[in-house]
Amino acid sequence: MATFNDINPQLKAYLLKHRLPDIFECIFTALAASKPADPNKFILEKLRDYQEGKHFDLAWDSFVSRKDLPSRRVFKRTFIENFFTLEDLAELRYYFYFQPSEEQKRLAAQAYNDALLKKHFSIECTCMYTFKLNYVVVVVNNQQVAQFVDKPQQQHKNETHVSVLAAKMRKICLQNAIYTTFRAWQQVTKHASDTNKWFKKYEILNSDDEDEVKDKAVGQDFISKLPHKASNRIFSFLNVLDRLTCSLVCRSWKIMVQDRSLWTQIDLQRIKDQTTDRLVANLAHKFRSFLCNLNLRDCVRVTSSSLRYIGECRNLQELSLSGIKQINADVVNDIGLGCKNLLYLNIAKCHFDDGVLRVLARHYVNIQYLSLAGCTGFSTAGVYYFMVGQGLHKLFHLDISGCSQITHEGMRYIARGCPLLHSLALNKLAMMKDESLYFFTKYCPNLKALHLRHASSLTDTAFMYIADNLPRLKTLCVEGNHNITGASIKMVGRGCPDLVHLFIIDCIQMCDTGLKGFSSTRGLRVVNLGDCIRISDHGVRNIVDGPSGPHIRELNLTNCLRVGDTTLFRIAQRCQSLAYVSFCYSEFVTDAGVELLGNMQALRSLDLSGCAVGDAGLASLGNNPNFRNISLSECNQITDVGIQKMCSRLLLLETLDISYCGNVTDYATKFLAFSCRELVRLNIAGCTQLKVAKDVNRIFLSNLNAKLKRTRDAKAHTAPAPHTP
Repeated sequence: MATFNDINPQLKAYLLKHRLPDIFECIFTALAASKPADPNKFILEKLRDYQEGKHFDLAWDSFVSRKDLPSRRVFKRTFIENFFTLEDLAELRYYFYFQPSEEQKRLAAQAYNDALLKKHFSIECTCMYTFKLNYVVVVVNNQQVAQFVDKPQQQHKNETHVSVLAAKMRKICLQNAIYTTFRAWQQVTKHASDTNKWFKKYEILNSDDEDEVKDKAVGQDFISKLPHKASNRIFSFLNVLDRLTCSLVCRSWKIMVQDRSLWTQIDLQRIKDQTTDRLVANLAHKFRSFLCNLNLRDCVRVTSSSLRYIGECRNLQELSLSGIKQINADVVNDIGLGCKNLLYLNIAKCHFDDGVLRVLARHYVNIQYLSLAGCTGFSTAGVYYFMVGQGLHKLFHLDISGCSQITHEGMRYIARGCPLLHSLALNKLAMMKDESLYFFTKYCPNLKALHLRHASSLTDTAFMYIADNLPRLKTLCVEGNHNITGASIKMVGRGCPDLVHLFIIDCIQMCDTGLKGFSSTRGLRVVNLGDCIRISDHGVRNIVDGPSGPHIRELNLTNCLRVGDTTLFRIAQRCQSLAYVSFCYSEFVTDAGVELLGNMQALRSLDLSGCAVGDAGLASLGNNPNFRNISLSECNQITDVGIQKMCSRLLLLETLDISYCGNVTDYATKFLAFSCRELVRLNIAGCTQLKVAKDVNRIFLSNLNAKLKRTRDAKAHTAPAPHTP
């Protein structure tokens, strides 16, 4: 094809005189940038403006408005010049529309390699021997190598001499062919290696596939040069929107961010206010092949139109839709048909009807965890599908807390339809009767965890059912029940010898007699008797002196008013594995008992709020340098001296609560700022004598900010938090 300089000089002069290439470039650029609905009208308007003299200084962006102005030139100058040298319309159409596809590029590269192989390896090693009367000619590759002429008088030479000459010629030809072949082989191999490297680099730079492995040579920043696992670890701390933003930085970061290990679990609860239908649909569609865990809890802006895309995630195992209002039978049906491997489903706090339960019982045959907490839209008729449907029979965990509309008959349907239940939550069911609980103890003998928070209508009869029918029970949580007495709890302790977690909270009828049943229990690890005001030292001793005493890790005796130093003495002797203990508002706990706790090296967290503790007790706590959390709220007897003695040796302390301690002054906060470098949280509310000078605040806040910048996950030793069921 001819170039712009090769066209007719008169035509070239005419084009340059009237600036036609510049006008065409301005029009093409404006069309590409503005994308008008009517291109013909747009072109006429721009030409009319140019004719009127509005664009005297003609440039490539003269016809483009300010808001649509591109950052760089859209068309190269050579494109505009070559446009006027195209020979015909067919060539113009080919230039615009017939660009090679990816498959054509691959076939072209393969044909190019085949041509190279044919050129260098199809060497004809042909030896033509012509024995005539007076000469012998040897030809190799169509080139005459040697010519031997015999005189007429030598025609009588015997054939032996001719055969020797032919053997020499064959040897020369063979050596030449081998040399040529290996030289060609070397060149083709080198060229093929370079071509292969170039195509790999081209595919990585132009690929949108998330399965591509990043090339270290592409990225120049330090994150791109890190090992694969290290870069994944860095990006795993970002939320979904931050990861998508990072993918726009460069191609190297895009390849790293699209790694499948970062998208097997998607948590949109962290950005629930920014989660939209478009975001959910795009994520579910793009990462559908390896998405295993999706959390949409409290994403109220998500509607049913985007939830249907979740059905494309064939490998999805855990799904949380808690708090989403637009849950209906069609959405649940699409998810159930697509996600056959779903094991975890949380649709708590969602308003739906019986149709959803019908779909759950029909398609969710492999589900093991189901939460319907706070769902009040369905009725007992919907619960009937638990018993007659094909699905839901493999449930291990069921949470129907707050579903007060379920009747006595509905509880029977659930119990008979889910015989494999291991964990059951019946919280906030104030009207549930003893007979309803009886169905679960009868038809679900494998129950290991039972939560009965605020089930205030249950009596001792219900706990008798538990003691008789659930010998494998390991976790029992009862809270806010004022009907049960110590006699029924004693029976539970004897009938459930495998108990590990025991929570009996705010049960005012509970007394020391009930704890006698746990004197022979061997597996207790967590005991919470908070707000059981009738429990005394004698009752706690039944647990501490039992076989599980040396293995207890958490003990909560909050607001147990009758517990005193005697219990602390037995705890210091027996509970050497204790990591968390609370004696909030235990009036009989004094410095004598607290001094014993200072020698328990396994203790990490201590709560003495409202106790009669003074400076002597605080000084003894300094003997344990492993403390992480200490609460001394409303301990009015402590002063700056006690805090100084305690904190001088607690270099790993992270949380300290001295709120409403009236004798604490600025001297204590100043000492904390200099000695407790690991301190993250300090509560000084209600300390009336604190003035907190500016320099003290500055020093403390600098230490606090330095600590907050460190990642909690990087710590080797972390204080265990109180266990909550």
